[in-house]
Amino acid sequence: MKKFILINCLILSVITTVAQKQTNIWYFGNRVGLDFNQTPPIPLSNGTANSTEGSSSMSDNNGKLLFYSNGISIQNRKHETMLNGNFLNGDLSSTSNSVIVPMPGNDSMYYLFTIGSARQETPVLSYNVIDMKGDGGFGNVVQKNIFIADTSLEKLAAIRHCNNRDIWIVTRKWKTDQFFAYLLTSGGLNSIPVISGTGLIINGQLNNSIGVLKFSPKGNKLAAIHSYNTDIVELLDFDNATGIISNPLIFKPNSIPNQSTFNGVYGAEFSPDGKLLYISANNSITDPSTLYQFDITSNNTASILASKQIIAQTTPWFAGAVQLASDGKIYMAMWEDTAISVIENPNIYGPSCNFVFNKIKLGIANSAPVQFGLPNFMQSYFDAASNPYDFSRSGNCIDKSVSFALNRINGIDSVKWDFGDGQQSQILQPTHTYLSAGFKTVKLIVYKVDCSGLFDTISRKIWIADQLDYLGKDTSSCNVISIEIGIDEIEGANYLWNTGYNGNKIMTTGLGDYWLEISQNGCKIRDTVNITTRPKPFVNIGKDTSVCSNSPIMLRAGNLFADSYLWNTGDISSSITINKAGTYHVTVTENACISSDTVSVVPGDCDVFIPSAFTPNGDGRNDYFGVLTEFSVKSFQMQIFSKWSQVIFATKSNTEKWDGKFKGAPMPNGAYLWTLDYINLKGEKKHMQGTVMLIR
Repeated sequence: MKKFILINCLILSVITTVAQKQTNIWYFGNRVGLDFNQTPPIPLSNGTANSTEGSSSMSDNNGKLLFYSNGISIQNRKHETMLNGNFLNGDLSSTSNSVIVPMPGNDSMYYLFTIGSARQETPVLSYNVIDMKGDGGFGNVVQKNIFIADTSLEKLAAIRHCNNRDIWIVTRKWKTDQFFAYLLTSGGLNSIPVISGTGLIINGQLNNSIGVLKFSPKGNKLAAIHSYNTDIVELLDFDNATGIISNPLIFKPNSIPNQSTFNGVYGAEFSPDGKLLYISANNSITDPSTLYQFDITSNNTASILASKQIIAQTTPWFAGAVQLASDGKIYMAMWEDTAISVIENPNIYGPSCNFVFNKIKLGIANSAPVQFGLPNFMQSYFDAASNPYDFSRSGNCIDKSVSFALNRINGIDSVKWDFGDGQQSQILQPTHTYLSAGFKTVKLIVYKVDCSGLFDTISRKIWIADQLDYLGKDTSSCNVISIEIGIDEIEGANYLWNTGYNGNKIMTTGLGDYWLEISQNGCKIRDTVNITTRPKPFVNIGKDTSVCSNSPIMLRAGNLFADSYLWNTGDISSSITINKAGTYHVTVTENACISSDTVSVVPGDCDVFIPSAFTPNGDGRNDYFGVLTEFSVKSFQMQIFSKWSQVIFATKSNTEKWDGKFKGAPMPNGAYLWTLDYINLKGEKKHMQGTVMLIR
């Protein structure tokens, strides 16, 4: 029975605290990951790029994986190395070896920035440009390892400009007190950085460069973690209009100086509201691995240190990265662990933030799927107000009356809509009625009141479905075989089958219901097709049998009402008459289904016929002497004698015949005596004799 389900998609017109779905798929550590498209997140074990520390991931607007990286290679959503995506300049042991950001103003281009590690001879900051339209939609690296700067170690972070369009890429220069902020616009990367000095020079042993660089979600705060001999936290203000870093606050979370074999402070993350700062540290055997929490609202070093809370502390683990996720929780990695720990309520000060040790299992004991790192994201994704303006439609995909909603309305002076059918509107969130189905290119111009003084133009192609039953009618199959069902590609759509497959067409694996849900820029629609079995036609020739040439038999298909018949003899009737042994096959077709049957026919207990003359002259007619009829025997012996009673031919096969020669020489014309002894299928012994005339 055909079923249709229409799904309403209401789009909220106010700012929400939900992060963008570009961060919904994580890959990190020893080829594991998390899928935040479900709650709680689902562990993933199908990654193909391992990393000791840093990594990065990117999903599309709907949370579907695009690609991920460990700093030295890029894996596409098939978990294969992207075209031209190997031998990158990052390093598996760099704290923040990579970060992925979209190219401003382009929905299909991405920048992957990589940074080296303390163990590399010549570590550099580089970028790579990825075209997601390349390689059939699986991505192609069109620019690779483009040099930006040298001696930039381990620290790499990204945040949006105050115009929510352009993006700042920030790193810290080794052996200096300088931060470098590079601006990425629709025109590309500005290679001349904004340089800010803080007065704190990081130098000495190379391991002092280890430690994360992390923005708050709103981008107004920046935390730089300096490990090993330095073992301090640098908390700074960031101006996302100018790229200037200022007002450094420096403090040491660890109360005991770290031992040389321990890295001290390592990871950092801000609470979603930006008021709290979490720091992970590994200091010494006596001062075990610790997760700290600080209230940073005072902007005063002494007050911040006084607010220190020990959220978790234990000796069996080595604390690694801490990272905010799209569900508003903070996740923590621990070196060579089998699980990920979670801060359930990171906006709450003190123990009530609810740290849960090893909440999400990612592997079996001793498998060590978790390493030091978690993915590095552009932190703006975790603040709804820091992302570009966008819109979506509501209602059903088949509705011609479409309501449009902005992802947020703050900071807007006015808007202008172009609905793609010649009609326009300046209503903030309008409803428009289309006269026909099909694709409509909708453009929105948002006039803003932010720092840029610019306006944003957003273009989306929406789909007005012209029918509900896009999967076609219910169908049936003669066999439980694989058949293709689905729909042609719809631009900008995501697909979900009840099997879990997310392509637009699927090969069935059996009988039953198959439904496909399509979502496209805010609407969803679902259709179901039922595949049932169709009975095969009956066919039965019967059991294997025997035949004699002088006593023909009839073979019947066993079905008088089929649509067609085809025997291997070429006959097309429901039955055939035969007088020869052999294998007989019939194919029966009924209601477009096919059945077949085969029977083996052997010679029967038949009369024996032996000719009285033969002419072995090579003309192809009557050249041999022997038994002419086919028959079955238990034993057989035939002999032919010369006129001097010499045996000149003998055989034990009832199909072998004499060619008129003896020892290769032709025998003369004349009469020759023959004898035949055999036992038939009934066990009866038979003897025959006579003469044959040889004539040339």
